[in-house]
Amino acid sequence: MKVLVTGANGFYAGAVMDRLVQLGIDFHGTVRSGKSVAPLKQRYGDSITIFIVPDICNESAFVESIKGCDAVLHIASPFTSKMNDAKDFLDPAIKGALSALQSAAKTPSVKRVVMTSSASAMIDPQNELGFFRPGYTYTENDWNPLTYETASKSSAFSVVYTASKALAERAAWDFMEKEPRSFDLVCINPAHTWGEYSQYVPSPESMNKTNSDLSKLIDGKQEDVPAVTFPWMTDIGSVADAHIAALLRPEANGRYIVATESMDFQQVVETMHTHFPQAEWIKNVPKGKTGERKLNCFRLDNSKSRRDLGLTFPPVEKAIIDFCRKYQEDRKAWL
Repeated sequence: MKVLVTGANGFYAGAVMDRLVQLGIDFHGTVRSGKSVAPLKQRYGDSITIFIVPDICNESAFVESIKGCDAVLHIASPFTSKMNDAKDFLDPAIKGALSALQSAAKTPSVKRVVMTSSASAMIDPQNELGFFRPGYTYTENDWNPLTYETASKSSAFSVVYTASKALAERAAWDFMEKEPRSFDLVCINPAHTWGEYSQYVPSPESMNKTNSDLSKLIDGKQEDVPAVTFPWMTDIGSVADAHIAALLRPEANGRYIVATESMDFQQVVETMHTHFPQAEWIKNVPKGKTGERKLNCFRLDNSKSRRDLGLTFPPVEKAIIDFCRKYQEDRKAWL
């Protein structure tokens, strides 16, 4: 088996590719620029063949990289909180997903595409009860109702980001319904993800967006305990395991919520202070009000992922500890 991994220099892709190597599966990896090539070759050696794809929105973006592959892990997607125009965020997500599917449809050897979506694709960010929608349980049957027209006019990051995930996934399923192809599609929908990173991170500023929640605490960039933006978390290991199971299990189908538990940042800082009391950086981490729990939010039902993909979901505390151990070692080289 040979697999195409898009967005190979990212957080999710790094964890997934680590598992591919463990399984002895060679892969093609796409990146947007040549600066990502050397770190990837250093980590993955002959297991990876790298292709530079500057624009994933181009219909022919993956034509070369997909050749000889039996499956696609489409992980590449924009993620930045700096937003000038909502369309600059929405369009790459939608067009990138379609580009991957179009290339797969022209490649008879490809039998499965696994696409990284998000639990945000299921959330209603403008619900009358608010984004946190206490008392409601989201399942794979739920869809974020935002339209392209509504999202493209918004300046709120939470609206545009969640819409980009939902619209990209909707476009993918629409493609599957209407276009001739020889593969099936599985979508992985992770919650907010933390944990030990394996992608190349040359500086604190280069940390992936979700893990930067934790690195900013360690680096003293947060005077107070921050408010949570997305209240459900999961470990990067669970996300990687979900992708691999979706790739290899024939019975995998449809969408899969990958989410462990709800958590606020008071719990995060307590975990840091409990497990790293002697760390030189712990003085940077605010303590907040120990034991205080204010989070009242929706639930994410992960039972389908447990049943079909065999996920077990270790506590999110593990993700925090794993990240801190890795990051404190890297900080020594940066400081």
